[in-house]
Amino acid sequence: MRLKRTEIAGREAVSVGHDRTKNRPLGQVGKPWLHALGITGKDGVVRNDAQDKFRQINRMVEIFAPLIQALDAKNPRILDMGAGKGYLDFALYDYLSGLGQACEIIGVEMRPQLVADGNEHARASGFSGLRFEPGTILDFDARGADAVIALHACDTATDDAIYQGIQAGAGLIAVAPCCHKQIRRQMEAGRPDANLDFLLRHGTFLEKQAEMVTDGLRALLLEANGYRTKVFEFVSDAHTPKNNLIVAQKGGAGSRQAALDRIVAVKAMFGIEKHYLETLLAP
Repeated sequence: MRLKRTEIAGREAVSVGHDRTKNRPLGQVGKPWLHALGITGKDGVVRNDAQDKFRQINRMVEIFAPLIQALDAKNPRILDMGAGKGYLDFALYDYLSGLGQACEIIGVEMRPQLVADGNEHARASGFSGLRFEPGTILDFDARGADAVIALHACDTATDDAIYQGIQAGAGLIAVAPCCHKQIRRQMEAGRPDANLDFLLRHGTFLEKQAEMVTDGLRALLLEANGYRTKVFEFVSDAHTPKNNLIVAQKGGAGSRQAALDRIVAVKAMFGIEKHYLETLLAP
């Protein structure tokens, strides 16, 4: 008996290469600002020690660009509170302008050298709508902001940024918190529900609970002020353990009183006297 052999047409071999082009917002890497910020070398190629940073920047653009485009503003004014070197600001401006989306991005930073460097790099890149200004988060004039962003502003500096966004009536507030000392201290000094002792008596669990309670209260306070909120991981925890992002969009929030009642109940459960953001928002 002879077996009949036939050729199967139209099926290509699966590629096992690792050099395929990633489908990233910042597809072209030969840009002055990427080199100025240390992401690429003189040859325009992403440096080996900057691969993680480059992935994070692309991920942030994937998240923030649609949120900015969804704002009810033709030329949105975006404030990045505690901008640092301005990785997000340069990436967002580059990407949005490439789509023909006009925008004004202001990086607020208290370190004068970073402000000077950021403005120099923006001019060299021809980014006329991007600038950096000196100042602290709470003292900066945020009036007219359509979006307020703060990535890894330490402890209550995140609350300063949220407060500024609420006061400005910004359509978008997005923060990636860092450190949660204020609430942890109150949980340690207060009288949490005794049923939580099996968790809170362990330092590592206390720290994690303090993080979740702090950010959960932030979300509730935003909801009480007219924002619908979502909390999610925006980058892998392999890159940074501080990887939660709170996104708040104005409108569509539930009952203000329900949010306020929930805040009271949560504080009583965890032995918390007052969240710092409550103090800022107090009339």
